[in-house]
Amino acid sequence: MQSDILIIFIRYPQAGLVKTRLAKHIGADKAARLYRLFVEALLLRTDDTNYQRIIFYTPADKKKEITRWLGSGLTLQLQKGNNLGERLAHAFEFAFKHGAGHVIAIGSDSPLLDKRTVRDAFVKLKRATCVLGPAFDGGYYLIGLSSFSGKIFKGIRWGTKNVLRQTIDRLKKSKISCRFLRASFDVDTRDDLLLLMKTPRAANKINVLGLAPIFDILNHCIPK
Repeated sequence: MQSDILIIFIRYPQAGLVKTRLAKHIGADKAARLYRLFVEALLLRTDDTNYQRIIFYTPADKKKEITRWLGSGLTLQLQKGNNLGERLAHAFEFAFKHGAGHVIAIGSDSPLLDKRTVRDAFVKLKRATCVLGPAFDGGYYLIGLSSFSGKIFKGIRWGTKNVLRQTIDRLKKSKISCRFLRASFDVDTRDDLLLLMKTPRAANKINVLGLAPIFDILNHCIPK
């Protein structure tokens, strides 16, 4: 295992089980297809020899399907835990136990996240114990650690606008130094889709990677 590890959390893109809030507006099938493209875009945009990627997946019975989808060249590990905090803690602990020196975790909800952002986060981890990428909804789209601390994942009201604030409070109480990336957003709701479409050069960034279908879906689902 390399010293710098990027953990990516994904779920098998089964209609009705991914992007459920978004599905209420665009339908379960389109939401699942969009999520699939998000994951593919993210894997392309974060591909870099400077760090090793580990895909933490769910559900447990979809490993073969995920391997067929993403290919056999990626390292897969099953997500473990009853909530996001437990799943994050398990993933970080796994990476550090296997020799990692710096570990970053991201979700698969923002196709605009790229390797430059990840590299920046790793640079910041050389000067601090934690790095956070604040999200506009009050959560975070990225978290990185240079040493394991399970405390920062406990007692958080996951899925609320208080996630970032509560995490910062726990960092302060534990006297863990933290640096921050530029604020960004995940795509969870219809409003997030509208924001994605308005992001400068977003379409060009994704189309360069051959993922124009993302915007084909958006153009058919979101009224002008």
